[in-house]
Amino acid sequence: MKNHKATVIPFRGGAPDQASTLRRLAGGDVQGVGDGRRMRILSVTSGKGGVGKTSLTCNIATRLGQLGQKVLVVDADMGLANVDIVMGIKPKATLEKLFDSDMELDDILVEGPPNVTVLPAGSGVRDLVHLSEGQVIRFLEAFDTLDRDFDFTLIDTGAGIGSNVLYFNAAAQDVLVVATPEPTSMTDAYATMKVLHQSHGLKRFTLMVNNVEDRKEALDVYRRLTAVADRYLDISIDYLGHVQRDTRVGRAIMERGLFIDRYPDSEAARCIDEIASRLMEDTDVRPPTGNLQFFWRRLLSAGA
Repeated sequence: MKNHKATVIPFRGGAPDQASTLRRLAGGDVQGVGDGRRMRILSVTSGKGGVGKTSLTCNIATRLGQLGQKVLVVDADMGLANVDIVMGIKPKATLEKLFDSDMELDDILVEGPPNVTVLPAGSGVRDLVHLSEGQVIRFLEAFDTLDRDFDFTLIDTGAGIGSNVLYFNAAAQDVLVVATPEPTSMTDAYATMKVLHQSHGLKRFTLMVNNVEDRKEALDVYRRLTAVADRYLDISIDYLGHVQRDTRVGRAIMERGLFIDRYPDSEAARCIDEIASRLMEDTDVRPPTGNLQFFWRRLLSAGA
C-alpha cells in the first residue's frame, strides 16, 4: 500500500480510471464544452458539518473568478442550501423550480461575483434531500441544453454520507475533503473517504485543512489521516492547502460577504490565494475529462 511522505504532495489531476469511466459512459472521447476549453469538476465535501466547507467553496470560486476563470458553483447541499447566504446573493428561484415548474436552468442560475455563476438549491425543501432518478434525468436534460462555458465547476456537497453526497462526490473528477484539527472532524473525514472508496471505488482524494493555527498544524492533520488510510485503505490523499484560523472569516459571514473581498489582507485570504493558484497551475496538465453532460451522466450511473 502506498506510503505517504510527511511533506506537501502537489495537487494533480484525477486518476486515470476516472477518465476511462467517463469515456466509456460517453461512448468515445470526452470533448470540451462550448469553445473547446476543458472544465475541471471538483466536489468539496466533509464528513462533519460546521467545518467551513461552504465558506471555502465560495471564497475559492470567487478568487478563481478574479483570476479570470469562469466558475460554476453548484449548491448540492440539497434541502439545507446556503451558498447564496455566504455569497450575499438573492436568487430569484432555486433548484426545486426545475422539477415543479416550467423554468429552465438558465432561469435559475444567478450571477455571483465576477465570472462566478451559482446554481442555488432550496433550504428547508424536504423533496430535494433524496433526488429521484427522474429528477437526476431532468438535471441531465437541463445541462445538455445549457449554452455556457466554464473552466471550473465547484460542487458544494452536504456533510455526511447520505445518498446525494455520495452521488455528487462519485460524479466529480476530484474530491476535495475539508477537515479541521478536531478529532471528530478527522474521524468523519476518514469515514467519508472510506465509504466513497468502498461503495464507488474512488481511490484518490485531496485534503484541505481549515481553521488551523499554521501550516504545521495542517500538515499534522494530513499526516494523521494518511497514516490511517495507509493502514486500512488502498487510497491516496493529496494535500492541497490550508486556511488559517481568523476571526475575520466569521465576521465576513455575519456581514453576508466573502472574507477575501472584505478582508483581502487577512491570513485566511492569503491561504485562499495559494489554494486558487495551485488549482490554476494544475489546469494545463490535467487529463481532458471534463464536460457537464458527462458529469451528469456519471451522476445518473452512480445512482443506478
